[in-house]
Amino acid sequence: MFTPNEGQQLFIEAQKYESGDGVEKDLTKAVELYTKSVELEFVPAMDRLGEMYMSGTGVDRDHAKGRELFRKASDLGSAEGTFNLGMIYWGGYGVEKDPELALRMFAHAAEKGHVGGMVEIGMMYFYGDGIEQDIDTAIKWFAMAAERGEPVTQFKIGYLYEEGVGFEKDLRAAFGWYLKSAEQGIPEAQFKVASFYHDGIAVEKDDKEALKWYTLAAQELPPAMFNLATMYYLGEGTDVDMEKAFGLYLEAARQNDPDAQFRVGKMYFEGKGTEENQEEGLTWFKVAASNGNKWAAEIIAKINGKVPPEA
Repeated sequence: MFTPNEGQQLFIEAQKYESGDGVEKDLTKAVELYTKSVELEFVPAMDRLGEMYMSGTGVDRDHAKGRELFRKASDLGSAEGTFNLGMIYWGGYGVEKDPELALRMFAHAAEKGHVGGMVEIGMMYFYGDGIEQDIDTAIKWFAMAAERGEPVTQFKIGYLYEEGVGFEKDLRAAFGWYLKSAEQGIPEAQFKVASFYHDGIAVEKDDKEALKWYTLAAQELPPAMFNLATMYYLGEGTDVDMEKAFGLYLEAARQNDPDAQFRVGKMYFEGKGTEENQEEGLTWFKVAASNGNKWAAEIIAKINGKVPPEA
């Protein structure tokens, strides 16, 4: 039977105090236990304590101390420690920014299988961030990370297939990668999957699937809230539900989506999904117009007390 050594036991206890898992949360106690674990050269404790010093979690922020811990972990074989050193030199946290050194650190971490290192290398080459831009090399690293299940790069590969950047344009391949990413909870990917189902792009049109994926994406993305609201408004994939549509439009409007702001104004004017309130409707039209919605601007210019025309 496996028995953790003392350093690992201290690390496990520290995690409990940091998270409040079964004990009262106590970051000071967590730092104390992580420090003792580090003294026994338990590498994961070096990585975690280094992160705490970098962020100032439970301790005063100390970039030099964090860097020292990451370097020690890296020297003992930690891919995470090496990756974190790369992030320090990429961002210039407590040191002079050095993209070339950061790239080497990310490469060392990637050689040890660190997916985050692969992602960062891809990003640096894709955007030419401190190094010469090289789209083909960027895509190679994105693909390596995506094939290992990294959801953000799965989304990125889907986008590149959709736009035909670095690959021949292939909407079915794009959908496949978006779906992999969406299944891991990336809201932007969930939005894309919903859009493909809703419009029948590369897959058979399926409003129920679209509704499902928009519902997930709408937990974070105002455009998804807007599209989901419209499905309830029109009864696509579900029964018409004006109150639900209004609530979703309103939530998106409060997050500064101008099209949703227009819809909220219109529904107030028409008394759909909410009580009729033309004064409140006009307020939302003004907000939408100030954010560039042309329908709202036209209505404000022509308003004469009548119900606005259908958009």
